[in-house]
Amino acid sequence: MLPGTSQGRSYLPDGPLVPDGVSYSDTRKTASHQANTWWESVASAWSPRPYVRVDPRKAHTFSTTRRFTDGAPGPDVPYALHLTDDAGRFRLLALDFDAHHAGSTATADLANCTSALSATGVEHLVCSSGPGGGYHVWIRLSAAISPARLAPLVDAFAAAWPSLDRGPLANPRTGCVRAPGSPHRSGGASVPLSSTDIRPASLRALHRVTEHLDTRPSPISGPHPQVTTRPVHVDIQGRPYLAGPRRPLAARIRALADTPIAAGTDASAIGWSILLACAHARMQHRDLAEAAFTAQWPGLEFLRTHRTAVGRTPRLDAEQELARQWTKAVTAASYTGPATCTTSPARHTVEQTVADLLTRMDSKPQQWQGKTGSQARLVLLALAARTLDAATEEVHFSERDWALAAGLARDTVADRLKDLTDRGWIRRTQRAVGPWAATWRLVAHGGGETRSGAVFSPALEQRLRAELESARADIWHARSLGVLGLRVWDLLRTQRLPVRQIAARLGICAATVRSKLGALQAYGLCTSNGRVYQGRSRLARAAALAGVTGAHADRMRLYRLQSAVFVWWFTTRYQQDQSDALGEWGHFPTPGEAEQVHPVDIALAYGATATGPPVEATTWGAAMAAQDRHREADPASWWELVAAARAALPAPDVLAAPHQWSSAAA
Repeated sequence: MLPGTSQGRSYLPDGPLVPDGVSYSDTRKTASHQANTWWESVASAWSPRPYVRVDPRKAHTFSTTRRFTDGAPGPDVPYALHLTDDAGRFRLLALDFDAHHAGSTATADLANCTSALSATGVEHLVCSSGPGGGYHVWIRLSAAISPARLAPLVDAFAAAWPSLDRGPLANPRTGCVRAPGSPHRSGGASVPLSSTDIRPASLRALHRVTEHLDTRPSPISGPHPQVTTRPVHVDIQGRPYLAGPRRPLAARIRALADTPIAAGTDASAIGWSILLACAHARMQHRDLAEAAFTAQWPGLEFLRTHRTAVGRTPRLDAEQELARQWTKAVTAASYTGPATCTTSPARHTVEQTVADLLTRMDSKPQQWQGKTGSQARLVLLALAARTLDAATEEVHFSERDWALAAGLARDTVADRLKDLTDRGWIRRTQRAVGPWAATWRLVAHGGGETRSGAVFSPALEQRLRAELESARADIWHARSLGVLGLRVWDLLRTQRLPVRQIAARLGICAATVRSKLGALQAYGLCTSNGRVYQGRSRLARAAALAGVTGAHADRMRLYRLQSAVFVWWFTTRYQQDQSDALGEWGHFPTPGEAEQVHPVDIALAYGATATGPPVEATTWGAAMAAQDRHREADPASWWELVAAARAALPAPDVLAAPHQWSSAAA
């Protein structure tokens, strides 16, 4: 490794080098020369990439790059260093302590940070950020560190130091921080407060820092909260957004966005609330640009104008301001402290209910015997997992989603729901209305008289989720295995039993057990003496041998298509002139239009095999084929548009009852 570098290389700066033996008097060491020295000794030597990001318009966007071979930027142009190399691995750490708001703990956090780093021997460089009063603490890394390995460290630092801006540390693609010596857009510069000659630190040394944090006194009473992060993706323009399906905005946020900003109202606070809610709703930058500049949401006025002494004046950098605020909102939405539901009474009640359910299910094995009993068990476990996720006793659960969660078909789930309801294990509290699913809940006593007294534990939850994950594997779609093959395989995972005992446990005949064991052996999931092989890779290889790879994904695609067609039909009925979905898809096809659709297209949309007759060309089938074409054309936005159309429909209480509209369906 070359001296003075963090990656074994130093990018050459532009301009003539100072010859050896030539010195300058103190009067000639101007500020520009000092800034150029930092450019040479820090930026070009530390940078993980052969370029920096610059902000020539001083809009705090750093949207352009400048290669080191092009020389230092202008004396008043801010520039920032990437923290990661081109592969997305961290080579630098920059702890940015913000002091932009009243009550900031940046000074105290800086003192605690430098104390912890010094106590563990981690060399670091402290820079005053600029006129705002913040600080940057730079740490060079002796080896590249992946974001996944660095995330626990960032969580610990953010929990210990509240003013730490973790945005650059959570964005391995474009995360950057103004370099030591870089000018500030509001004047001043990031001034190093000590020598820039610091040695790189190892990951082990940084872990010692976190151990030191646990032992030193903290100004915050009680233990540091654990920080959990949500995955952040970037769109084609590099703008961040939270991963996951788009959600509708809450009614309170929609009202806030539609309310004009009155004189004297804090437009920034209102706009920030809207941006944060939009980030949590999985919206993207293009959605906010449409809302702010095309739809002109009144609540986003702070993006279009800024306050002056004579009122609000249009911004010259409105798009840059949106990009900056949106990045901050996504960063804030991507990490939170511990969810309040972990200690809330509702969460505690749900955990007790699920623990009681699982214990009672184990105490009544005869109810889960045979094929139908095995299916009913999976249906009940899927509802238990959904209840835990929602942390509420009543959950919306459609039959299609239920089937996908349990690894079963929708018709099977519908049959088992009737059986479980009759036996007192579950109860439907509200019927399905329109595109909204029915509401279900677990019956507290699960068919018994008193509670079991079971205690909920992480191990209990892990067992529940592991069983459902195994049930969703593709291999169980093989005709020779099915749900009974799953039960035989699952039983043999814990202990080796003879055929007759397996048959007695599962309530099936010995011939069926031998058939399932033969299929398991043929697909490499068990041996002749009853030894079972497990694991995702083993199940995937077995599915490939059976020719059912992707079967669960195909079912998911089919059920999503059916849901989309259902929402489309309702959209045509209730939102004929107001829906973006209709603008994209057009109106729901009529029976006459359906007759023009080729039966093969309908068969492909339904996933029908080529060996059987094609699906009949009904209106519903034609709509399925049309939706499939839209899905293939734009898979990223297709399902988001379905969710948005569903959210825009009237509330369930104003829709017709199922018996009134079911006959109108094609």
